[in-house]
Amino acid sequence: MNFRERYQEFFSQLDSEHFDEERFVPAVGSEDADYMLVGEAPGANEVEEGEPFVGRAGKKLDEILHKMDMEREELYITNLVKIRPPDNRDPKKNEISAWNPLLEKEIENVDPELIITLGNFASRELLDTKKGITSLHGRIFTREGQKIMPTFHPAAALYDRSKEPMLEEDLRNAFGREETGQQTLGDL
Repeated sequence: MNFRERYQEFFSQLDSEHFDEERFVPAVGSEDADYMLVGEAPGANEVEEGEPFVGRAGKKLDEILHKMDMEREELYITNLVKIRPPDNRDPKKNEISAWNPLLEKEIENVDPELIITLGNFASRELLDTKKGITSLHGRIFTREGQKIMPTFHPAAALYDRSKEPMLEEDLRNAFGREETGQQTLGDL
C-alpha cells in the first residue's frame, strides 16, 4: 500500500488548493521506525526523486548517518508540508495547518521513540514555540507524551560549517550513538 492509499481518508478531505500532484513528495521509511525525522517541505530535488531529503541537505544528512553506522531505512522521514511551495518559499501557516492532520496521523501510526525536528519550521510547529533552533537544539521536550528533539536542518550545515558538529552531536545523542573517542581499524 503506497502513502496516498495509506492516508486516503486525509487526501479525500484535503482542499485542492493545498495539493499539486507535480509538487507532491510522500514520507518514506518504516512505520515501525524508532525515530521520525520531520523537516519543513520538499525542495526541487525531492520533487524530482519523489522522496524527502535527497538533495544537498539530504546528502549531508546521509553523510552524518553513515558516520554513525545508520541507514535512512532505519528512519521514518517526512515533512510538515508534503508539497513544494512555489518559488521554494517557506510554507505559509495555512499550508502547514492544512497538512497538520496528516502529520499527526503519521506520528500516531509510527509512534516513534523520538521525533527529531530538523530546523526552525518543524521545531517551532511541533513544539508550539517562537523560540529559535539555536536555543532549542539538542534538548528533549515532551508534547502529549511524545518525545521531540529539535536540531539544525542539514542545509544549515551546508551554509554555516560551524553548525555541522552540533547537528552531528545532536543526532548522535538522539540515536544513542555518542562519540566514544575510540577509533576503528579503518580510522588508523
